[in-house]
Amino acid sequence: MSVTGTASDIASSESVPTSFGEFQPVGHVMVGLPTQGNVDALIDALHEAGWPPESLLRFTPGQSVEELQALVEGAGPLAGFGYEITLLRRYLELARNGYRWLLVKVDGTDEAAAAVQHARACHATLAVHYRRLVVEELL
Repeated sequence: MSVTGTASDIASSESVPTSFGEFQPVGHVMVGLPTQGNVDALIDALHEAGWPPESLLRFTPGQSVEELQALVEGAGPLAGFGYEITLLRRYLELARNGYRWLLVKVDGTDEAAAAVQHARACHATLAVHYRRLVVEELL
């Protein structure tokens, strides 16, 4: 049985995990997928693997560019030198080219690796794990 679409949409930048006003979703994997079909397939795969709907935040196509642009513009002056802002700019450029984004809550590196395995099977081309002190590209 398909459970497509059972993820929360990011309705406003207040719902995006931040730290000191910067995009910093610690305990999450940000996954970039080229089509909505890929997002739906990943949501289904993650639900089948035990992820509950509330652990998945989906940037809808219209929101992706708007939300990511707001995060880039809202970054503090020192953020311009950090890896996180570099990633945000990369996400924004991909979103402008039609990419969709899914933010997946994970509990540690093993669960992040499992989420990325599902993401890879659904044709994700980017997956970044935000850990407490490290931001790691997994795809």
